Amino acid sequence: MKSRAASFARLALVLPAVFAGLGAARFDLPGGYRCETEHYLVQTDVSQVFSEVVGRHMEAIYQEYSSRFAGYGQAYKKFNVVVFRQESRYEECVPPDVRGSAGVFVSSKRLLAAHTEGRTREGVLRTLYHEGFHQFMYEVISKNCPTWLNEGLAEYFYEATWNGESFSLGQVPSVRLATLQQAIKTNGCIRFRELFQMNSDAWIHNCRVSKKRAGLIYSESWGIVHFLLHAEGGRYVKGMNHLLKAISEGENQEKALEESFGPGLDLRAFEEAWVNYVMSLKPSAKFQVRGNMEVIMLLARRFYNDPRRFDSLEELRRGLLAGRGGSWELQFASGEKLSSDQKEKVAALFHSPYDQSDSKNISYILLKNQNTGMPVLVCDQHPGVIIKAYYYYRQNAGEWKVKVEEEVRELASPQLKQGIMARMQ
Repeated sequence: MKSRAASFARLALVLPAVFAGLGAARFDLPGGYRCETEHYLVQTDVSQVFSEVVGRHMEAIYQEYSSRFAGYGQAYKKFNVVVFRQESRYEECVPPDVRGSAGVFVSSKRLLAAHTEGRTREGVLRTLYHEGFHQFMYEVISKNCPTWLNEGLAEYFYEATWNGESFSLGQVPSVRLATLQQAIKTNGCIRFRELFQMNSDAWIHNCRVSKKRAGLIYSESWGIVHFLLHAEGGRYVKGMNHLLKAISEGENQEKALEESFGPGLDLRAFEEAWVNYVMSLKPSAKFQVRGNMEVIMLLARRFYNDPRRFDSLEELRRGLLAGRGGSWELQFASGEKLSSDQKEKVAALFHSPYDQSDSKNISYILLKNQNTGMPVLVCDQHPGVIIKAYYYYRQNAGEWKVKVEEEVRELASPQLKQGIMARMQ
């Protein structure tokens, strides 16, 4: 399947990743930059540095795939990964049915392709983690994995966080969790029996119904995988591994589920256990930080009118706590609301969960973009990753919007690194 794109807005374009008869199993990018690792051949027209970064990340995420799903065999040829700078070049390379996507794994070519145009580096790398798992699944585990399981696992790896040396898995994103919890409260989730029986055509149909439906179907599949890997101290991990093993050996899904989780599997009881698990989850600290940073930037835009006047976090915090911004109410991307009369929560916005110092301290760093003079809010407390929030002007809306993204430290600009170091001294 096509990866989830930078936003749920493009999920409705999801199409199968398996295409037959599309040519040779090797793709060559003339004049491109190359990086060869133990399991991958990476080609790109972006830069040599970028090819090496992609190579390191793909090799590292491969180790995560293979260590968690050992005993299925191995890939005997290196995987092809091609990342284009321009979407038009990407679309020349992939089948017509997936044009408009951010990335895709084409099994007949053994090719994982993506593009960087209009996308953050974080988004590109996450697409590669997702599609890379489809590549691994097809080559190493099974060519006939049930769609919900294949997509759920790919989304699980999509959410992985690189710490500079390895990946941290099992992250719980705020928006994805809110999507599931709201669906549970309104009885809007897809029943397990229906989800498990969806083939690729039914999956595509559901994703085309609406952006909301597409977001739900991916989030629910992610949630089931998260449950199987993490609920009750790993109670279901053995069953999950057995399920994949049975599927890899050609067992049909219904029989494999019963063999893995008990004869006469009661899907309703299984689903109820999952619901209880999802409702008990909280967003991971990283996503709390991202949400807090977005709200701080939104409040600064309101408080200062002109975003370029925002040059002091302490001044903004004092002003908000003193009520100088007037009455207001904002909503986090997760759906949670915050208002001007919730002083304790307003103050907590400025303190990161990673920060073990006095809770009254401000955890973030405020920098200025040297080219535009616009503020950039930075959290530099997660190993290997810089989280940053900044303004961009959306022409069709006629206003400044806020974007929050993770930047792999090795890809951060020298100006950003220097700015952080200067503020920390």
